[in-house]
Amino acid sequence: MIKFIIVALLTTLPALAQTTPIPTPPVTDRERVQADRAKAAEDEKVAPAARPWDRDADGKRPWERKSSKP
Repeated sequence: MIKFIIVALLTTLPALAQTTPIPTPPVTDRERVQADRAKAAEDEKVAPAARPWDRDADGKRPWERKSSKP
């Protein structure tokens, strides 16, 4: 009887120990917008080197406001 219980435990415990992977929650619209804005800001930082043809001498685009500081 004890052998039967030991065999039953040895065969069922590994199956009971398995867990299902926790699914990642879907990305919300807010998180998607934040990621897009962060990517756009990063692209804007490297844009003067990547696209110099659409910048003025001070590195601003024609539609961006000019700062009053020299």
